Amino acid sequence: MNLNSSTYKILEKLVDRGNTRIEEFGTGRVTLIDVGLNVESDKDTGIRVAEAALAGLGKININDKIHVRIEKLPAVATLSSQLAGWCIKIDNRTALGSGPVRILAKKPRDVIEKVGYSETSNKGVLILETPVIPDRGTCRKILQEAKVKDLIIAVFGENSITGLINILSRIVEVGIFRLLNLGYDVNRISYAEGTVPMLELSDNVMFEANDAIIYKGSVELEVNGWDPGLTEKAVSKHSRAYGKSFREIFQEANGNFYRIPADIFAPARLKVTDLGDTKE
Repeated sequence: MNLNSSTYKILEKLVDRGNTRIEEFGTGRVTLIDVGLNVESDKDTGIRVAEAALAGLGKININDKIHVRIEKLPAVATLSSQLAGWCIKIDNRTALGSGPVRILAKKPRDVIEKVGYSETSNKGVLILETPVIPDRGTCRKILQEAKVKDLIIAVFGENSITGLINILSRIVEVGIFRLLNLGYDVNRISYAEGTVPMLELSDNVMFEANDAIIYKGSVELEVNGWDPGLTEKAVSKHSRAYGKSFREIFQEANGNFYRIPADIFAPARLKVTDLGDTKE
């Protein structure tokens, strides 16, 4: 199994002359694909990019809700790949990177090492939520840190269809990341799925999407070994910030994500089936 190589094939199909720029270097090349920054995106593109963020290990369906289903390696799909764990500076602005290339670059190292999945690859995939297209210098630096010869970077803005779908599709990742922070062995999770209401596109995607996850998001897990006492702690209602809109929470933290109570980043509902004893 090589997640970067297989995910590369998913995004390769989005390459065309109108949305693509290639940067060649002596050590390799970077293919930049605009999937919702300076070009309009659509639902199909958003789904493809969101599934690539899950390293091809999950499936996403959209009707009045977004439904995410991960039948294989849920911890790897979410924490080693989908988690927006690579913070990249471009002209003093912040971009958030996800995708399986994080495994190769070990971003962030503590999460990658806790999950424990590793691979080597000449190809890499980075999904970048960004206010600006990476310049040549940034592309070179990312390529070097990823240690690959052929890198695809799919870029999109927060307030795009691709951005909306990708943020909402993190519903399962939010639930599993919360369990990781509670000390649970996330590799015990064998199956995961989650739902969250699909929203209309607006200029407030970050606030509205987080409200949807925190107050209406639902996650179901199948695990091999569970502490029932964790269930109550792993939902958003456990946080002292619960009840406030995410805009309020964000403003109280002076716009600094690191000052937001970490336990608010959790689904509203969590159902766990322990395959060992069938307790929920």
